[in-house]
Amino acid sequence: MKEIDVRGLSCPEPVLIVMDEMDANPGQDLAVLADAAHTRDNIVKLAGEYKRDCRVGMRGKDFEIIIQG
Repeated sequence: MKEIDVRGLSCPEPVLIVMDEMDANPGQDLAVLADAAHTRDNIVKLAGEYKRDCRVGMRGKDFEIIIQG
């Protein structure tokens, strides 16, 4: 599982980074670390557009979004 850290980045950069990774490596599981609720929401929406399941949890004070391939 590849980990992508988008903490501290402003939208739309986190979404574009995750989108590029999903395009480059279809089927790969991703763990995305985000520090803002709107970033979490946008990445979950993106995963849905790609028809990929995801789950959200917390890692300390940050959001961890697991996107399944």
